[in-house]
Amino acid sequence: MLVDIPQGKWGSGTGRQVILKGDFTKIETAVVEGFELSHAPDLEYVNEGQVRINATADCRARVMMCGFPSPLHRGLYVDGGLSDGAYRENAGPVTMDFASSTTYWGQEKSQQWYAVYAVAGSGETTFTLKAMPVMRFTSQAAQVITLRNNANDGNIGYGFLTDELANAQLLVLSGAAKGLIRPISANNNDNDTGGTITYTGSVLTLSAGDWLLVLPQINFRYLGLVFNDAASNLASFIKVGARVAWNVPREIFTGGLSGWTSLDLAAVAPPLARRLDGKAAALNGYDVKLAISTDGLQATQVIHASPPAVDFQGVRGAIPFACQVLDGNRVWFTNDNTANQIVHALGWEE
Repeated sequence: MLVDIPQGKWGSGTGRQVILKGDFTKIETAVVEGFELSHAPDLEYVNEGQVRINATADCRARVMMCGFPSPLHRGLYVDGGLSDGAYRENAGPVTMDFASSTTYWGQEKSQQWYAVYAVAGSGETTFTLKAMPVMRFTSQAAQVITLRNNANDGNIGYGFLTDELANAQLLVLSGAAKGLIRPISANNNDNDTGGTITYTGSVLTLSAGDWLLVLPQINFRYLGLVFNDAASNLASFIKVGARVAWNVPREIFTGGLSGWTSLDLAAVAPPLARRLDGKAAALNGYDVKLAISTDGLQATQVIHASPPAVDFQGVRGAIPFACQVLDGNRVWFTNDNTANQIVHALGWEE
């Protein structure tokens, strides 16, 4: 309702202005809406190619265009100077279909995290959905960044249109430069292993594997992350607020880990995950064994249980756990090189 204030009559004179009862009603409604719009609608998984924001004429989807959640402070947002701060409202479902190249920036990539944005032009009252690939850093020459894939095992080009990201903002999500933003001046159109983004301003201190994301040059709000798997199918999930659960658990590792091992969670939880929900299980009558650490020196959690007499759901014992995700999307694990172990990701919390 603040979009209705100030009233036209307020600008017609000088000095003190008359405020009517209806004006107070609009202010009261706006304050209430401010709390409501601090949350975004939940993304829904539709099928292997689609996600949506559901809405009806009676339960509308309302989005405040406040940008992207701060990687430094939970609950705060950064906008890169691009958002107009107004809200948009949809009275019906809006779907993002990966079969249509207009619903994401660049070319579709497998084993890839995508940030789903609600986007709207300055004159639009409703929003649509569009996905931005989450990228990683491999190297830079001056201020030209060469991009790395999400698995951090090879360079990648995303097939952007030449300079379509120019004037957008590059946000660093992890590492020494976490929380810093730089204006993008150029990008190439490589769709193989030579993708680059050029930024202006002081040179960023980055290391191989640091996570990066583009804040688009349009009114936008982050709604969630989706994973396009090895078969280029969206992995199914259930999202409620900041909590996300996989419909099918995703494997973190199997077998033995000898000594503390820092594992990259890139295929099982996104770089925005602050907490990992998981399950440790064992096969063939082995003890369930898993230790978790935040520094690779001392265990913060120890999971150890003797196996039951019979299998259940394909395992001989399983215990859920939740742990903190470290900067760079990593967790320290060990099971003292115990065989027949399997550890799954069940979901995460942002």
